[in-house]
Amino acid sequence: MGTYYIAVEAHDPEGQNSMPEGALYGGEARFFVLMADDLGDALMVLSNSIVVNGLRLDRILHAGDVEAFDDEILPFEVDIDEMVEAAQSSGEICVSEPHPFEPDATDGTGSGVFACCIDACDPEWADEDEGAYLGHYQLAVMKAQTATEALQMLVAEFEAEGIILIALEGLVDAEAFPFDGYEFEFEEEDAVGDVLDDGGMILSNAYAYGPQEPQKLDS
Repeated sequence: MGTYYIAVEAHDPEGQNSMPEGALYGGEARFFVLMADDLGDALMVLSNSIVVNGLRLDRILHAGDVEAFDDEILPFEVDIDEMVEAAQSSGEICVSEPHPFEPDATDGTGSGVFACCIDACDPEWADEDEGAYLGHYQLAVMKAQTATEALQMLVAEFEAEGIILIALEGLVDAEAFPFDGYEFEFEEEDAVGDVLDDGGMILSNAYAYGPQEPQKLDS
């Protein structure tokens, strides 16, 4: 079992009640820590918990092993050590206070496609480049109506291929995904349009890194 963090944006149907007078509710950021067999399992457990609690998952900001957590990725403060201790001692999901925000016009309007950047390890690649390969970065685009559906597809596809998810960044509607902020290319000229037409998931080229190279998802 490992301990993982997941930072998300979610929507609470009762969220408007928490906003100051005159402010509109656009969603809320939350930070979770939980124990799981691997990151894919942690993501599935959390996405199911969000649904059970009557919320809608809109975006995954960052997710990974707590040992790799960097507090600079969050726009709010969390006591990661306290949350890790609580999650490990109880075996339950530990969650921060919600941080509500107003609507953002750049969040996308429901394109039917989600995108994200992943850090993963392919055991077959590791066997081919023994000692030189530790993992790789890659973009993924998936046809899905919700972030939960996109996440389920991503985890299932990688599990079927035996690929291990190490970290995930920016799972969001493709209209809001900052493709220009990453130095990746797709074989398809219009990967978003193609996956919208044909369904499934399309992956970009991958950048491998070795044991001594710093792990960084963005360009």
